[in-house]
Amino acid sequence: MKLIVEKDIDIDSLKIYLRLFELHKSYLLLISDNEEFGIGDVTIATPIRIDEMKIKSKSYKLFGIHKELLNQIIAEKFSSSLNAPVLLILFLKGIKNEQEVIKPLMKFINEILKEFKK
Repeated sequence: MKLIVEKDIDIDSLKIYLRLFELHKSYLLLISDNEEFGIGDVTIATPIRIDEMKIKSKSYKLFGIHKELLNQIIAEKFSSSLNAPVLLILFLKGIKNEQEVIKPLMKFINEILKEFKK
């Protein structure tokens, strides 16, 4: 397991930590508002490859009942961009409404993926 991205962002009054680890032909993504991380919601996304079509991803919720939309969006975004399975562990205790953080968090994620592809 190799740490390949370690970034933090401040959204409103919260600091969100993101760590991306490269595994064998897959990735582990940790996102939390707690520096020590934790297990909150666990989602896996896998790319779907159809000939002559853009790569899409499908996500599956493994554990947890919170932040379903946020989990799905993040996991599928990373999986389709990296063209590999991604296991996402999302632990956001301080966020009551995921709608408030989706836009700034996705902008942050897009910047990370853009950097990663270079």
